[in-house]
Amino acid sequence: MDQPLRLKNCHEALLNQFLHFDPMHLVVRSRGLSFVRETNFGVFTSERGRSSRMIRDAESGLVLCPERLESVYLFSPGANRPPAFEFDFADYGFGISIQPRETPRNLEILARIASLFGDTVVPAVDLIARGAGSWLDEWGHIEQSASEGSTDARVSGTAAEGKIAAQIVTAGFEAEIAMHPAFEDRDGQIRRIAAAGGCDAIVIDNDVLVVGDGRVDQWDARELLKRRAKELRSEVTTR
Repeated sequence: MDQPLRLKNCHEALLNQFLHFDPMHLVVRSRGLSFVRETNFGVFTSERGRSSRMIRDAESGLVLCPERLESVYLFSPGANRPPAFEFDFADYGFGISIQPRETPRNLEILARIASLFGDTVVPAVDLIARGAGSWLDEWGHIEQSASEGSTDARVSGTAAEGKIAAQIVTAGFEAEIAMHPAFEDRDGQIRRIAAAGGCDAIVIDNDVLVVGDGRVDQWDARELLKRRAKELRSEVTTR
Protein backbone atom coordinates (compact mmCIF):
# COMPACT_ATOMS: atom_id res chain seq x y z
CA MET A 1 0.00 0.00 0.00
CA ASP A 2 1.73 3.13 -1.27
CA GLN A 3 -0.58 5.78 0.22
CA PRO A 4 -2.54 5.91 3.48
CA LEU A 5 -6.12 4.75 3.26
CA ARG A 6 -8.86 6.31 5.34
CA LEU A 7 -11.29 3.64 6.51
CA LYS A 8 -15.06 3.91 6.72
CA ASN A 9 -16.49 4.91 10.10
CA CYS A 10 -17.99 1.50 10.84
CA HIS A 11 -16.52 1.49 14.32
CA GLU A 12 -17.47 -1.85 15.90
CA ALA A 13 -17.58 -3.66 12.55
CA LEU A 14 -14.06 -2.46 11.76
CA LEU A 15 -12.58 -2.84 15.24
CA ASN A 16 -13.91 -6.35 15.69
CA GLN A 17 -11.75 -7.44 12.74
CA PHE A 18 -8.78 -7.07 15.09
CA LEU A 19 -9.59 -10.30 16.93
CA HIS A 20 -8.48 -12.24 13.84
CA PHE A 21 -4.92 -10.89 13.95
CA ASP A 22 -1.96 -12.44 15.69
CA PRO A 23 -0.90 -10.35 18.75
CA MET A 24 -0.37 -6.72 17.76
CA HIS A 25 1.43 -3.71 19.23
CA LEU A 26 -0.85 -1.18 20.91
CA VAL A 27 0.81 2.26 20.94
CA VAL A 28 -0.73 4.92 23.19
CA ARG A 29 0.48 8.54 23.00
CA SER A 30 0.01 11.53 25.28
CA ARG A 31 2.14 14.56 26.13
CA GLY A 32 4.86 13.40 28.53
CA LEU A 33 3.71 9.79 28.79
CA SER A 34 3.42 7.16 26.06
CA PHE A 35 3.65 3.39 25.99
CA VAL A 36 3.53 0.32 23.77
CA ARG A 37 2.52 -3.20 24.65
CA GLU A 38 1.81 -6.40 22.81
CA THR A 39 -1.74 -7.65 23.10
CA ASN A 40 -4.48 -9.68 21.53
CA PHE A 41 -7.83 -8.07 20.77
CA GLY A 42 -11.32 -9.35 21.33
CA VAL A 43 -14.82 -8.01 20.72
CA PHE A 44 -15.62 -4.35 21.39
CA THR A 45 -18.90 -3.96 23.26
CA SER A 46 -20.87 -0.86 24.19
CA GLU A 47 -21.00 0.56 27.70
CA ARG A 48 -22.04 3.83 29.23
CA GLY A 49 -19.12 5.95 30.37
CA ARG A 50 -19.01 9.53 31.55
CA SER A 51 -21.34 11.52 29.24
CA SER A 52 -20.78 9.52 26.05
CA ARG A 53 -21.18 6.01 24.76
CA MET A 54 -17.95 4.04 25.06
CA ILE A 55 -16.88 0.75 23.49
CA ARG A 56 -14.55 -1.55 25.42
CA ASP A 57 -12.42 -4.52 24.42
CA ALA A 58 -11.98 -6.71 27.49
CA GLU A 59 -9.04 -8.58 25.94
CA SER A 60 -6.76 -5.57 25.38
CA GLY A 61 -8.41 -3.25 27.89
CA LEU A 62 -8.71 -0.53 25.25
CA VAL A 63 -11.71 1.78 25.62
CA LEU A 64 -12.80 4.14 22.82
CA CYS A 65 -15.39 6.88 22.45
CA PRO A 66 -16.87 6.61 18.93
CA GLU A 67 -18.09 10.22 19.08
CA ARG A 68 -14.50 11.45 19.49
CA LEU A 69 -12.95 9.10 16.93
CA GLU A 70 -12.81 11.11 13.72
CA SER A 71 -10.98 8.68 11.46
CA VAL A 72 -8.98 5.47 11.34
CA TYR A 73 -6.26 5.19 8.70
CA LEU A 74 -4.23 2.32 7.31
CA PHE A 75 -0.81 3.93 7.27
CA SER A 76 2.60 2.49 6.39
CA PRO A 77 5.06 3.75 9.03
CA GLY A 78 8.14 2.97 6.94
CA ALA A 79 9.69 0.92 4.17
CA ASN A 80 9.33 -2.85 4.54
CA ARG A 81 6.87 -2.47 7.42
CA PRO A 82 3.23 -3.56 7.28
CA PRO A 83 0.54 -0.88 7.51
CA ALA A 84 -0.57 0.25 10.97
CA PHE A 85 -3.96 1.46 12.11
CA GLU A 86 -3.69 5.12 13.14
CA PHE A 87 -6.57 6.54 15.20
CA ASP A 88 -7.30 10.26 14.83
CA PHE A 89 -9.29 11.78 17.71
CA ALA A 90 -11.12 15.11 17.76
CA ASP A 91 -9.18 17.91 19.51
CA TYR A 92 -6.34 15.47 20.18
CA GLY A 93 -4.72 13.96 17.11
CA PHE A 94 -3.18 10.54 16.61
CA GLY A 95 -3.34 9.14 20.12
CA ILE A 96 -3.61 5.43 19.30
CA SER A 97 -1.75 3.23 16.84
CA ILE A 98 -2.33 -0.51 16.45
CA GLN A 99 0.49 -2.21 14.60
CA PRO A 100 0.25 -5.76 13.19
CA ARG A 101 3.34 -7.85 12.70
CA GLU A 102 4.31 -8.82 9.17
CA THR A 103 3.06 -12.40 8.97
CA PRO A 104 1.21 -14.08 6.08
CA ARG A 105 -1.93 -14.27 8.23
CA ASN A 106 -1.80 -10.60 9.18
CA LEU A 107 -1.09 -9.41 5.65
CA GLU A 108 -4.11 -11.36 4.39
CA ILE A 109 -6.34 -9.76 7.04
CA LEU A 110 -4.98 -6.29 6.22
CA ALA A 111 -5.81 -6.78 2.55
CA ARG A 112 -9.32 -7.89 3.45
CA ILE A 113 -9.88 -4.87 5.71
CA ALA A 114 -8.61 -2.50 3.02
CA SER A 115 -11.04 -4.06 0.55
CA LEU A 116 -14.06 -4.05 2.88
CA PHE A 117 -13.55 -0.75 4.69
CA GLY A 118 -11.35 1.35 2.40
CA ASP A 119 -12.83 4.77 1.73
CA THR A 120 -10.39 7.47 0.56
CA VAL A 121 -6.69 7.57 -0.26
CA VAL A 122 -5.00 10.53 1.45
CA PRO A 123 -1.50 12.05 1.07
CA ALA A 124 1.02 10.51 3.45
CA VAL A 125 2.74 13.86 3.99
CA ASP A 126 -0.41 15.30 5.55
CA LEU A 127 -0.71 12.51 8.10
CA ILE A 128 2.98 12.53 8.94
CA ALA A 129 2.83 16.28 9.59
CA ARG A 130 0.03 15.65 12.07
CA GLY A 131 1.88 12.89 13.91
CA ALA A 132 0.83 9.61 12.30
CA GLY A 133 3.57 7.03 12.75
CA SER A 134 5.35 9.08 15.42
CA TRP A 135 7.63 7.47 18.01
CA LEU A 136 6.72 7.22 21.66
CA ASP A 137 8.69 10.33 22.62
CA GLU A 138 7.44 12.44 19.69
CA TRP A 139 4.40 13.90 21.40
CA GLY A 140 4.70 17.43 20.04
CA HIS A 141 1.90 16.68 17.57
CA ILE A 142 -0.63 16.04 20.35
CA GLU A 143 -2.93 19.05 20.20
CA GLN A 144 -2.39 21.54 23.01
CA SER A 145 -6.02 21.36 24.07
CA ALA A 146 -5.46 17.70 24.91
CA SER A 147 -3.14 18.64 27.77
CA GLU A 148 -5.40 21.31 29.23
CA GLY A 149 -7.68 19.33 31.46
CA SER A 150 -9.00 16.52 29.26
CA THR A 151 -6.07 14.12 29.70
CA ASP A 152 -5.33 12.15 32.85
CA ALA A 153 -1.91 10.46 32.64
CA ARG A 154 -0.68 8.49 35.64
CA VAL A 155 2.28 6.33 36.59
CA SER A 156 2.69 4.10 39.63
CA GLY A 157 5.76 2.15 40.74
CA THR A 158 9.34 2.43 39.54
CA ALA A 159 11.81 0.26 37.69
CA ALA A 160 13.70 -0.17 40.95
CA GLU A 161 10.59 -1.59 42.64
CA GLY A 162 10.27 -4.24 39.95
CA LYS A 163 6.84 -3.24 38.67
CA ILE A 164 5.52 -0.17 36.91
CA ALA A 165 2.06 0.71 35.61
CA ALA A 166 0.74 3.56 33.51
CA GLN A 167 -2.72 4.72 32.56
CA ILE A 168 -3.85 7.34 30.03
CA VAL A 169 -7.46 8.57 30.03
CA THR A 170 -8.68 11.14 27.50
CA ALA A 171 -12.06 12.18 26.16
CA GLY A 172 -11.50 9.80 23.24
CA PHE A 173 -9.84 6.74 24.74
CA GLU A 174 -8.59 4.93 27.82
CA ALA A 175 -5.66 2.52 27.94
CA GLU A 176 -3.17 1.14 30.45
CA ILE A 177 -0.10 -1.01 30.84
CA ALA A 178 1.49 -2.90 33.72
CA MET A 179 4.83 -4.63 33.42
CA HIS A 180 7.93 -5.89 35.17
CA PRO A 181 10.76 -3.68 33.85
CA ALA A 182 14.04 -5.20 32.75
CA PHE A 183 15.73 -2.10 31.34
CA GLU A 184 15.73 1.65 31.99
CA ASP A 185 17.45 4.35 29.97
CA ARG A 186 17.62 8.10 30.62
CA ASP A 187 18.20 10.96 28.23
CA GLY A 188 17.94 14.16 30.23
CA GLN A 189 14.41 14.26 31.58
CA ILE A 190 13.23 11.43 29.29
CA ARG A 191 12.98 7.97 30.82
CA ARG A 192 12.55 4.84 28.70
CA ILE A 193 11.56 1.69 30.57
CA ALA A 194 11.22 -1.67 28.82
CA ALA A 195 10.13 -5.14 29.82
CA ALA A 196 12.11 -8.28 29.05
CA GLY A 197 12.01 -8.96 25.33
CA GLY A 198 11.94 -5.27 24.38
CA CYS A 199 8.30 -5.05 23.22
CA ASP A 200 6.39 -3.59 26.16
CA ALA A 201 7.81 -0.16 27.01
CA ILE A 202 6.96 3.15 28.67
CA VAL A 203 8.44 6.57 27.84
CA ILE A 204 8.09 9.38 30.39
CA ASP A 205 9.07 13.05 30.34
CA ASN A 206 9.73 14.01 33.97
CA ASP A 207 9.33 17.70 33.15
CA VAL A 208 5.76 17.17 31.97
CA LEU A 209 4.80 14.87 34.83
CA VAL A 210 6.25 17.07 37.54
CA VAL A 211 5.46 20.51 36.14
CA GLY A 212 1.95 19.61 34.99
CA ASP A 213 -1.22 21.16 36.34
CA GLY A 214 -1.90 18.54 38.98
CA ARG A 215 -3.90 16.21 36.74
CA VAL A 216 -0.72 14.34 35.88
CA ASP A 217 0.83 12.35 38.70
CA GLN A 218 4.49 11.91 39.54
CA TRP A 219 6.40 8.66 39.88
CA ASP A 220 5.02 7.87 43.34
CA ALA A 221 1.37 8.19 42.27
CA ARG A 222 -0.38 6.14 44.96
CA GLU A 223 -3.83 7.28 43.86
CA LEU A 224 -3.63 5.15 40.73
CA LEU A 225 -2.99 2.05 42.83
CA LYS A 226 -6.09 2.78 44.91
CA ARG A 227 -8.32 3.57 41.94
CA ARG A 228 -7.18 0.76 39.68
CA ALA A 229 -6.16 -2.01 42.09
CA LYS A 230 -9.08 -4.15 40.97
CA GLU A 231 -8.39 -3.62 37.27
CA LEU A 232 -4.62 -3.92 37.01
CA ARG A 233 -3.57 -7.56 37.12
CA SER A 234 -1.13 -8.42 39.89
CA GLU A 235 1.22 -10.03 37.46
CA VAL A 236 2.04 -9.42 33.81
CA THR A 237 3.50 -11.99 31.47
CA THR A 238 6.58 -10.52 29.81
CA ARG A 239 7.60 -11.56 26.35
